[in-house]
Order: sequence, then structure tokens, then C-alpha cells
Amino acid sequence: MSETPPEDAVEELRRRLLLLEDERAIGRVVLSYGPAADSGQATRAGSLWHKDGLYDWDAGGDPLQGGAAVESMLQTGAHQGLIGHGVAHFAGPMLIDVQGDRATALNYSLIMRREEGRFYLWRVSVARWDLERLDSTWKVRCRTNRLLDSSGAGRELLGDTLDAIFGTI
Repeated sequence: MSETPPEDAVEELRRRLLLLEDERAIGRVVLSYGPAADSGQATRAGSLWHKDGLYDWDAGGDPLQGGAAVESMLQTGAHQGLIGHGVAHFAGPMLIDVQGDRATALNYSLIMRREEGRFYLWRVSVARWDLERLDSTWKVRCRTNRLLDSSGAGRELLGDTLDAIFGTI
């Protein structure tokens, strides 16, 4: 049995460490959105997007274009009313696929609301995050949300993204 030359082993460890660092940085981007949105930090939430990035959160509507549009949406009366009464955007654990300076993350997105003194689960969606590294910082190129409802759009987004990450079976 031949041994791996030390320089190859060090390079392999370096490559693996960089991948873990990328996955952690991407996780921080994804997991920052909910707390920023729920605390009223619209500028922080919008800054997660690339200036030309998209937020496609409504299958029947036009996607928001750019971080400024995300910021504006979070400043609307509708969103301010949600956070004023109590709301939590929760991002579930992520599958992350990094390919150089581009990455895809897939997770569930849950929104809990407070009404009449109680919290309840309001929305359950699938979220696909397409990200790009720009100047050593990961930014959202496109976030696509689809409800897990009878339309099938959420299941389709899950399946298509799994196939994109792992290949078709």
C-alpha cells in the first residue's frame, strides 16, 4: 500500500477546510435573513442580495429585483404589521452544494405568527438559494420560495433542486 505524499495530504486538507468555510459562510447568509427581517433591520436583510439578485417568493407575482427591493418590501406596512404583532421567519437545516464561486442551498422555510395571544405556523415553504461569491463575500443571486401546498410547486422545487445537486436517479 502506497502512502499519500505529505504535500498532497496537506493540499487535500486545505481544500476540505475551504469547502467547510464556504458552507459555514453560506449558512450565515441564509440564517441571517429571518432575524434581520423580524427585527426590522431591512437594510441588513437587503444587503444579503447581490445588487441584481432576485427574490422570487410568490409563484404568481413578479420577483423582487435587487437588495433594495428586498429592503423596500420589508419596510411595507404589511411586513411592519407582522413584526409588530410577532412573527418569526425560521430557516431549517440546509443542503449546500458549492461549485467554485457559485453555490446552491436548499432548506425549508417556516413562518410563525402571533395572533390573539398565541403563536401558530402560518406558512411552510421550500427555499432554494443560489449564491455567488463576490470579493470573498457570498451574496444571494436568487432566492426562490414555493409553498408546500396542493399546487405542487414546493414539491417540484424540492425535486428539481435535489436533482440539480445530486443528479437524477
